[in-house]
Amino acid sequence: MKHLSMAIVVKDGKVLVQERFRASKGMVVEFPGGQVNHNESGTDAAIRELYEETTLKDLTHVATFSDINEYGGRIYYTVLKADSNTEPKVVEDVDQQSFKWLNPSELPLSEFYAADQNFISKQLPEFC
Repeated sequence: MKHLSMAIVVKDGKVLVQERFRASKGMVVEFPGGQVNHNESGTDAAIRELYEETTLKDLTHVATFSDINEYGGRIYYTVLKADSNTEPKVVEDVDQQSFKWLNPSELPLSEFYAADQNFISKQLPEFC
C-alpha cells in the first residue's frame, strides 16, 4: 500500500501547481508531493516533498485533509499559506519542471487523479 502526500500552497487566492515530465504519462500538471516515508506524518511528508521539489520552506500550515488514493493507501493534502513574495525554484531541470500559480477555476481538473479532483472541488475553495 502506497501512502502519498501533496503540498497545497496558496497565496493571494491562487494555488501552486507544477508541470513536469513523467515517463509513463508525458507532461503532467500536479501538486508538489510524493510518497510518505515510514514513521512520517502526512503533513511532514508534504512539507519535506515541497522543499525537495521547490526549495520552499517556513510556510504557515493551515490544515491537512486525507482520502484514499488510487493505490488503496492514504493521500494527504497539506494546505500551506505563502506570503505574496514566495516563489518556487526549479530543482529538477531533467523533468522539464515549471511552476504556475492558478486560480482554482483555472486548474485542468481532468488531468488530476480522482482523489485530487475530489479535494479540488470540495476542500480547496475554502482556502482560495
